[in-house]
Amino acid sequence: MQNYTRSQTRLAFVQYIFQNEFLNADSPEGIEDFQKHFYDTNIAIIDEKKEFKLKFNKNFLNKLFTSLKNNIDKKNIIEDLNNFIVINRKFEKWDNILKSIMFAIITELKITDKNKFKIVLNDYLNISKSFVSKKETKLINAIIQKYIDKDEINKK
Repeated sequence: MQNYTRSQTRLAFVQYIFQNEFLNADSPEGIEDFQKHFYDTNIAIIDEKKEFKLKFNKNFLNKLFTSLKNNIDKKNIIEDLNNFIVINRKFEKWDNILKSIMFAIITELKITDKNKFKIVLNDYLNISKSFVSKKETKLINAIIQKYIDKDEINKK
C-alpha cells in the first residue's frame, strides 16, 4: 500500500474514533457506515485553502477497527496515560480530537512490529499537526514515547 493511502487511512481512523468519542457511540455497524459516507468525500485543509478527496484503504481501516475493538481497553489505557501526564489536566479532560489521536496511535502500535513504531508515530504526529497546536503535538509524542518505553503496548 502506498504511504499516501496509508496516511489517508490513518486520518480516516482518527476521524472514525473522534466521531465515536464525540457522539459517545460505539456500534459495530459504525465502520461500514463510516466507510460508506466518508470514502471519496472532499476534505478541506483550512490553512492551505484547498480540498482533497479522502481515499483510504478499506481493508487496512477494517484491520485498525478490529484492533480497536479487540485490543483496546480504554479504561486501562486512560489509567496508564494518566500516569505519564505531568500536567494538571488528566486525560479524561482532554479534547476529543487529542483523545482520538492517542487511541488511534496506541491501537495501531498494538498490531505493528516494533521496528516500525517510529514510522507509524511520525505519520500520526503529522496528522495531528492539522488538528492541534504544535505544543499539543509535542505532548502526544512525549506521552506515547513514555507509553512505548514502559512497554505498555505489549502488556495488554
